[in-house]
Amino acid sequence: MRASIIISVLALVLTTQCFANEKRIIQNDITRELAGMWLTRVEMTFLGHQCNLTLVLKFSFWNLYYDGTFTCPQWTDIEGKSEKRCKLTATMAAMEQFLRKGIAKGLFKFREATDWLNDKRNATTTS
Repeated sequence: MRASIIISVLALVLTTQCFANEKRIIQNDITRELAGMWLTRVEMTFLGHQCNLTLVLKFSFWNLYYDGTFTCPQWTDIEGKSEKRCKLTATMAAMEQFLRKGIAKGLFKFREATDWLNDKRNATTTS
């Protein structure tokens, strides 16, 4: 009886971890897609809404940092913010924070963001 309980708990924990890892991977893919739009100067549109990225270079404690802010002002007041030493890292971190906050506040569902990413990938493949 003890072995079956341990196996059941172990299966539950591993299944939860696998789902969390898959969710994290897809969230990173969405962030890369948005960053790619920013890098290529294509309009950043996420789930049909125009979004903006602002990077401000600042000097603090004899180091240069980038303050990143990712917003979709006509859609929501949620902001993704970051402070990193690398421009690309600041970009990705701000976008990731926006995604996490948006999902947490119910602005959009993880599934909707995944469908958006798949649509972008399909559009790239067919063009």
